[in-house]
Amino acid sequence: MAFQIAEGEGRIFWAATDGSTTYYKGQIVTYMAAAKAVINGTVIPLAVPAGAADTTNFQIPAGIVIGFNRRYPRYVTVGGMQCEYDTGVVTSADQLAREWTGAEGMYVKGDPQVLVQIAEILPTTVIRGTFYNNAYGTAITELTHTSVADTTGMVTAAATLTACNFTPVTLLATIYCRKGTNSGLYRVTADTSTTVPDLVTGFPYNSIIGDTYVRVPAKQGVSYIYISGPGLYVNASLGLATNYFTVFCTKLNLETTGKEYMEFRFANQHFDNVRQ
Repeated sequence: MAFQIAEGEGRIFWAATDGSTTYYKGQIVTYMAAAKAVINGTVIPLAVPAGAADTTNFQIPAGIVIGFNRRYPRYVTVGGMQCEYDTGVVTSADQLAREWTGAEGMYVKGDPQVLVQIAEILPTTVIRGTFYNNAYGTAITELTHTSVADTTGMVTAAATLTACNFTPVTLLATIYCRKGTNSGLYRVTADTSTTVPDLVTGFPYNSIIGDTYVRVPAKQGVSYIYISGPGLYVNASLGLATNYFTVFCTKLNLETTGKEYMEFRFANQHFDNVRQ
């Protein structure tokens, strides 16, 4: 699963591609290329963030691809997932060789260029994005309590787990218990260790060897996330410290392996193309 609108959907409209890039269904696209560069066409796939709040790339989220003006869909494997896609073309011969259909809005149905249909992203749009571990379709590593008898509910670094997929930053990551007396509970972590979580608000019950958990580089509230793919998933291995998008997370769901997701909206600065 790539990205989808969870709440506050804007308009749906057709947009021109840049004539060369591959676009995927469920992909976030942007109006600007890296370093505020203007583009051919209307939108291109969202590149990875560069700098704090993407202040090197300055990309502006435009929307999520929900369709193409192809008569017959085509698919490709990206990472471990099947994706519907289309690739831009520029020459008249390549445009006329396509079998196209469906364009509306400012584009007449006889226009053979590659078009994408997008669901608009606004500053108020809540987006659902799946976490994957550094490749589209690769699940986050589940963690097991391996040693140290916890007597504090993981306060004061009281348990050792197998290593998580990222280096935590204090008060910006989340741990979720999947198996054990704390099953179903989320807590924000205060450590910078891949193996020894440390909580301020502890779990209500002690963790024992064999309990299982999952950790992600995000939390409900302000989160610094890394979107990869391009523009296809929230990377569970990156973000937090140097290169990230600033978002406001309203919900995490880490219950099921391979289906972990977050719901978030982009911070307002991502919609300002002259920000410094």
